[in-house]
Amino acid sequence: MRFVPAVIFSVAALGSNSVLAQGYSDEYNKCLNISYGQAATVKKCVDKELKTQGKILNKNYKKYLKNSSDHLSNIKQQHQLWVNRLNQQCYYNVSSASIELQQARCVLEMTMERAYYYQTKQFPYR
Repeated sequence: MRFVPAVIFSVAALGSNSVLAQGYSDEYNKCLNISYGQAATVKKCVDKELKTQGKILNKNYKKYLKNSSDHLSNIKQQHQLWVNRLNQQCYYNVSSASIELQQARCVLEMTMERAYYYQTKQFPYR
């Protein structure tokens, strides 16, 4: 019970931290609005949004690879370095509901950032 204020604060702080152009989906925002700060419900919202953002990431990554055939090995290496950084920054050796939620939000944010990065690489002069 003592973790509830921390979870609510974390969700509010991370939810207002949308620095990406495409932002969160409407479904995600609606899901958070009806979660009332319950960690299990918020985690389900985050997991569902992560699937959506993962698809966007994969689509943009594949387009970027297709349009950058001269530098495929470099791009694949950079992507693997990003995956390694994601694992280092987001996964901890601690297990609790609030930490799991933090980890999921971290992965979501980094996935959205990387998807946006690949999306911007599709356009010349960016």
